[in-house]
Amino acid sequence: MKEDINSSPASENAPKGNGDKLAGAFNELIQSRLDGKPGSGRQQPASAWSQDGAGRCPEPGDWALLLGDEAGSTEAAKVNALLAHAAGCDACAERMQALAVDVSAEETAALAGLKYSSPDAQRKLAAELAGTPVQSISVESEPVEFRSKRPQSISGRPSRMVLWTGAGFAASLLIAVGLFSWWRAANNPENLLAEAYTHERIFDMRIPGAGFAEVTPKMHLRGGAAGDGSGTKGSGGRESAKLVDARARIERQLEAAPEDEHWLQLKARSDILEEKFDQAIDILDRLMAAGPVSPGLLMDDASAYFQRGEATGSEHDRATALDMLRRADELAPGDPVVLFNEAVAMEDRSQLMNAVETWNRYLRFERDPRWLADGRRRLVALEQKLNQLKTRPSQPQAN
Repeated sequence: MKEDINSSPASENAPKGNGDKLAGAFNELIQSRLDGKPGSGRQQPASAWSQDGAGRCPEPGDWALLLGDEAGSTEAAKVNALLAHAAGCDACAERMQALAVDVSAEETAALAGLKYSSPDAQRKLAAELAGTPVQSISVESEPVEFRSKRPQSISGRPSRMVLWTGAGFAASLLIAVGLFSWWRAANNPENLLAEAYTHERIFDMRIPGAGFAEVTPKMHLRGGAAGDGSGTKGSGGRESAKLVDARARIERQLEAAPEDEHWLQLKARSDILEEKFDQAIDILDRLMAAGPVSPGLLMDDASAYFQRGEATGSEHDRATALDMLRRADELAPGDPVVLFNEAVAMEDRSQLMNAVETWNRYLRFERDPRWLADGRRRLVALEQKLNQLKTRPSQPQAN
């Protein structure tokens, strides 16, 4: 039985195919294992793949040595080591059997016809893939040619012109929004009233948001600003354009919402600037009665009462104005406009020591340089007046 195996054509004749070569070598290994001798008289070198060493089997690529042509002594030694390992390892013996199967002519022709079957073509493909930009979408299902030739305009990186165009559009939009917001704020009726006051300040009391301006000579008729239309319209006989614009805007808002508290308060403030004090007091007193009472509402009503008291000589109106300003001070103790008006009303009521204390508080909270300088000037004048009163000799008592 052994002689038949040793004299088989697979071992005696040199087969041309790699599959036949591996099949013959495999049969020799099997026979060697049965006889307990090295196969075919081959030298069996110490192998890195021996089981008594690290216990590691050859890598899949190492078995490709069995498919090559005859090589030098180094390659022959590796081949012998592979065969020796397969002779003692069942798993590697099965792998060697799989390699022994010849590839058919049709399969060989099909593999040779692939575009990237040759080593040169594979190296070229690797170079193309290395230079392909990373895409933001998956392209695994696309053909290789499409990936390597994808135009830059549809890649994940936008062009510089697109970036600049987008940035320019965004900047233009921001500028337009900023200009529109500025225009709306500048044409807000409350701001227009403050500008009208600053353009032509006709009384001592301040209104919210107004800049500093010197008081112009009073041209109104005493008692003539009671809403009968006889009040003056500025030192030049004409109303301020800002005031006219603000009043028109307020009237349009009140046509849509006649009971709106905010627009009613602004209507009363415009009446004060037009010296229509009775109309302003009527509106503000109704808002105060309906509540809630705010520092701004108290300050506007106090200004209307104080100006009417100065125009008519009413002590009651000016005393009422001071009471309202004290209430506003309790609600907003750090409001510089409230403190300014309160100090003015205290001086008018000859409460000089209280006025000094209020002016000092005012100087701690005011931030506008011009209003701050005006407060210091008033405080210095008031302190000089107090010093004069202290140094004035007392009047001799009448007998």
